[in-house]
Amino acid sequence: MSIAGKMNENDIRNKLIIYVIRFIEKVRPENIIIENVPTILKFSILIGKKRIKIIDLIKKRLEKIGYIINYGVKNAADYRTPQNRKRAIFLISRIKKWEFPKTNKKINVRKAIGNLPSLESGQTSTIHRFHYAKEHNQKHILWMKNTPTGESAHTNKKYFPEKNGKKIKGFSTTYKRIKWNDPAPTITMCNGAISSQNNVHPGRKLPNGTYSDARVLTIYELMLLTGIPKNWNVPKWATDGLIRKVIGESFPPKFAECMLETMPKKNA
Repeated sequence: MSIAGKMNENDIRNKLIIYVIRFIEKVRPENIIIENVPTILKFSILIGKKRIKIIDLIKKRLEKIGYIINYGVKNAADYRTPQNRKRAIFLISRIKKWEFPKTNKKINVRKAIGNLPSLESGQTSTIHRFHYAKEHNQKHILWMKNTPTGESAHTNKKYFPEKNGKKIKGFSTTYKRIKWNDPAPTITMCNGAISSQNNVHPGRKLPNGTYSDARVLTIYELMLLTGIPKNWNVPKWATDGLIRKVIGESFPPKFAECMLETMPKKNA
């Protein structure tokens, strides 16, 4: 489902749910998980000339053939994932009501990636094939070197984002370092850009008063913050941009794994 732009009700991407429902009606699996952006619970699509909420469509078609539907908005950070990522989850079963699992203690950024070696722009590490730093614009590096952990360069009194000597206007979530002691913010598809939202490494204060790791997170750090296994078998042909996009669009595996732990079973 796309929530970008004007959210056109006729956008073909928003009608994928129709094909999902048709598949379920034909195959009749015992248990189904559907996950999507939280907006799906409020969004309507056009079927013919009739507008219908997606949630009402799911309930109307699936309850009719014996499914019990449990749904809600859940946060990956509550389910063994060191990242705040809210998703609408549908737990659907023909056996009995599929209950959501109990939440777990949150894991912060420090616990997930705090033991990794520091890297500056363009540097590499032997610790993992994907722990290497992107090369960045020297101005971006300067701004972020002077930005404390958890802060945005927009708040810097001297080294703030500027162009041709004029301060760039922007949201406080851009040119921003994430925090060590909280789960990471939601990782987006634009995670390779310092100028995008919440993408910069937390950094560590150096003796000269500046901060280390003036860069976006490495692919390996993104993997750990999403709960992706260290031995993830990425094809050699996959570009960094594609890998970053896949991570930004992902349903964190441990989030999904937790949902499966309460899946109904016959004769159980």
